[in-house]
Amino acid sequence: MVNFNPEDLVSHDGIAAIIKNSKGEVLMQEHVKYGFWTIPVGKAKNGQKVEEALKEEIFEECNLVIEDYKELATRDYTYNRNENPVIVKAHLFEIIRYSGMMRNNEAHKHRQQLFMNLENMKKLSYLSDLTLLYLETLGFRRTNRI
Repeated sequence: MVNFNPEDLVSHDGIAAIIKNSKGEVLMQEHVKYGFWTIPVGKAKNGQKVEEALKEEIFEECNLVIEDYKELATRDYTYNRNENPVIVKAHLFEIIRYSGMMRNNEAHKHRQQLFMNLENMKKLSYLSDLTLLYLETLGFRRTNRI
């Protein structure tokens, strides 16, 4: 059973980031609360622009400063949380340029944070919806659990 915080229980804009290293591997995080592997994800605060949320979340989670990005996709998801529907308008971004030294600043939220190639990502048994959305943009479809 997931222990939702108050922010999880209201509809919001969600952000997700594709961050690659020099080998083209994608930054992945093993999420403690939800039990899945995911690209970096977060929420925009009420009234916050998604681009601001993107920069803030990535710095908070990964210690990276976003310098350039492009939005790849958006999709609305509806989740049943504590028997209430929560709509997440998800924004998927590709990070084109970043600076800083990557560090897992939220180890209490992410067991691991590492760069992974696409083939290994595809083999993970449980992926976040936004990681699956990214894989869809590459022409690969599957369920979140295999």
